[in-house]
Amino acid sequence: MDIVVEFDRDPSAGNRLTDELYSGLPVAGPDAVGAPPPGLLGTAVARSDGALLGWVTVYCPGSEPDVAVARRLLTSPERERIVAGHVTEPDGTGDEEAVLARLFRRAAAEARAAGFRALQWDDTESELDARVAAELEASVHQEIGRKWGISALERWEPRVALPPVRTRRPVAGPGWQGLELLTDGDGAARIAAVVAGEEMYVERVGHHGVDALELGALVAEFIRQVRRVHPSVLSFQVREQADEVLASALRAAGLRVSHRWWQYRLAL
Repeated sequence: MDIVVEFDRDPSAGNRLTDELYSGLPVAGPDAVGAPPPGLLGTAVARSDGALLGWVTVYCPGSEPDVAVARRLLTSPERERIVAGHVTEPDGTGDEEAVLARLFRRAAAEARAAGFRALQWDDTESELDARVAAELEASVHQEIGRKWGISALERWEPRVALPPVRTRRPVAGPGWQGLELLTDGDGAARIAAVVAGEEMYVERVGHHGVDALELGALVAEFIRQVRRVHPSVLSFQVREQADEVLASALRAAGLRVSHRWWQYRLAL
């Protein structure tokens, strides 16, 4: 695949690229992606025969003035996620690895030319970013999240005794289902998952004002419903990002860490 990478310094590039991302999809795109990030340097854009492959936005939020931050998006998996709610190849393909490596190399070159000493980015896929980081000789800076899972759903049991909870099921959309926690106070929690073949995946658990055992009980009740409603589902995965209440809840509900996401830094 012939990959061409250009660097666009126009602050409105994010809006134009997002419009292009959604073009032809059966889902309407956002009206705008909002203001450009603080300290925007520009956007590395990859194409092949004119087709958009992905982009990396490079900026400096100011927390570390000599460290540039890269925020990336690959077109093919993102379109699949928008339409289907999940990605068939979550670990990335060889072509996607090549595109991402080229994008980060261009981003690093521009950041180096602007006087930054390092380029930093967050791992967003389970293996793709790790492979690219190894290729570019970037180092792990810190842990930013974990994937918790159950690989044999039929043998699952909570790890500790959990309190009884009241729940309700919101109206489910195509390919997903959810469960909400009902409380007597101001606390709230909601879990929603996407069914992808034999796996059910939870991208995010929203919660506030509830403790870990209450949240764990919601997760456990959701798993019980999954086993009843989707008997073909064999594994259950939950994404958690620097959320210690959720981490404690998942541990209590009998899930274990199956993968860790990292923040990488490339010295320039």
